[in-house]
Amino acid sequence: MSPVAGLDNLPPGWGQAVADMIIRIGERAAEPIVSAIRGVLNARKTKRVRRLQAALDLMSKHGYADAVPLFRYGIPAIRDIIDRNAIRLLLAECLLHVGEFKEAGKEAKRVLKAATDEGHQVLRCAALNLAGVAHRRQQRFGPAESDLLEALRTSRRENDKTGQAAALGNLGNVYADRGELDKAEEYHKRALAIDEDIGNRLGQAQDLGNLGIVYADRGDLDRAEQHYKKALAIDEEMGNRLGQTNQLGNLGSVCVSRGDLHKAEEHCTKALTIHEEIGNKLGQAADLGNLGVLYRLRGDLDKAEEHHRKALAINQEIGNCLGQAQNLGNLGLVYADRGELDKAEEHHKKALAIDEDIGNRLGQAQDLGNLGNVYTDRDELDKAEEHHKKALAIDEEMGNKLGQAEDLGNLGLLAEQRGEVDKARGLLGQAKALYEQAGAGGQAPEAVRRALERLAAAAPDQPEPEPKPKRGSTKKP
Repeated sequence: MSPVAGLDNLPPGWGQAVADMIIRIGERAAEPIVSAIRGVLNARKTKRVRRLQAALDLMSKHGYADAVPLFRYGIPAIRDIIDRNAIRLLLAECLLHVGEFKEAGKEAKRVLKAATDEGHQVLRCAALNLAGVAHRRQQRFGPAESDLLEALRTSRRENDKTGQAAALGNLGNVYADRGELDKAEEYHKRALAIDEDIGNRLGQAQDLGNLGIVYADRGDLDRAEQHYKKALAIDEEMGNRLGQTNQLGNLGSVCVSRGDLHKAEEHCTKALTIHEEIGNKLGQAADLGNLGVLYRLRGDLDKAEEHHRKALAINQEIGNCLGQAQNLGNLGLVYADRGELDKAEEHHKKALAIDEDIGNRLGQAQDLGNLGNVYTDRDELDKAEEHHKKALAIDEEMGNKLGQAEDLGNLGLLAEQRGEVDKARGLLGQAKALYEQAGAGGQAPEAVRRALERLAAAAPDQPEPEPKPKRGSTKKP
């Protein structure tokens, strides 16, 4: 039985597809969406209506990429303005799933304009939440925060508690991406308090998982694990299989951080099994990529390459550009570990080209950092410095404190390698301070901590160089 009212009477799978997005936009948005879907089901079976029904069926089976053109073709057949724009929200959701964040944002803004013109506040709040999520996925944090704060104000005026919780959770994710972990924790706790007050179990699971990510980013792994397990228990209780896969992936990340790669593999494999059972190719690609990262950490580079290539093939099939950039970046790290630096450079450059094309600024910073590490391995230190500085400029522009800390750490280790002791001390000290400022002092790389210890007593000559930390290409969910 669906936990969201009105979804049980829809065809099999359709209600769950709506429930999956309701967490991000507020439960009251289910009413106009369900009404619009029923209208499509009862409409005269013209060609456009049949395409809409096929799109809804594909969405319920996680066939998001194939659903997009069918939604685009069929939506003009809907005459009622509210129904048409409620279905347009489903199109925006599909676009988010395949990494077409800019297009998703455009569709959300079309819904926002129509809802504002019609005075439909529930649909307006849903559109603002979805537009904010689309901005966040493009790392456009200012517009994301603006839309989500307006969603929060709108839902408060309408006394829409689920809309408030959704906006607070979405804002928490924006602040976490910026590296403002204290603020992120505050907003996720506020969302959780509302969801507990109104008995929104799916929302509670989402909030607990988000809090777990904040604690993991701070390096508080025990607290992160505790929150992920609570979230997983709720998702299992509610039969929310997509939620279960998210928490299994999060638990896998905790195990990786602790060095328990066997347990991490267990969690990622369970998530992959669920995604295969429900036919969610986007999730399968993510799980294969996570397993690839695990095998690389184990030193099994052939197996790592195999999994990243499988993930890349799926992401190419479904048109997920963001996923392709991540897979190419991870393949670059595999080749760098093998010492195949030309191949590593080629893959990081391909990842950078995609991230530039889709406007993924944080991804660009990661790609530039990875390229900087390749040039360091080649002893092309000027080129390495140039790329780390470019990465730092982007992370500063985006307000990404953890990224800035990583960039400054890489630049500090470069300075140490050159024998520039005072410069190295200053850069590494700034990196350590930023990790602490972001509430992630325990997550500063061991290489940075050890370098600072050496430099505290170093004479102004070149110390023994420290191996630099590799910059990863994976991103948190």
